[in-house]
Amino acid sequence: MGEYKPAERPGGFRPQRPGGGGGRPFDREHGGFNQGPSGPPVDYRALVEFVAKAIADKPEEVVVESFERSRGTLSVTVKMAEEDIGKLIGKGGRNIEALRSLVRAASLRERRRVFVDLA
Repeated sequence: MGEYKPAERPGGFRPQRPGGGGGRPFDREHGGFNQGPSGPPVDYRALVEFVAKAIADKPEEVVVESFERSRGTLSVTVKMAEEDIGKLIGKGGRNIEALRSLVRAASLRERRRVFVDLA
């Protein structure tokens, strides 16, 4: 019997293994995995302000400020009426944690750390 030779395929194409190999394609030219379209940057302050005003009974008293910290970290601070702070925090802190998770998910694309704090 002759020597085993793998089938020659044009362009070095290798078929994917069944049941695996999914996910994003690896782009050697650009140094890694293809990230897809970057899209416009996210305005974290406006995102937090929108959610806080939607929850508050007195949306006119909601003030959201943002400022840069060290190493590209952003801090977003929410100030609102005393009776609305409890609504933003929610039972057991569920609402504020959901808001922080929303901001964290939005910031993953830019690989940036964003903190949401109450004043």
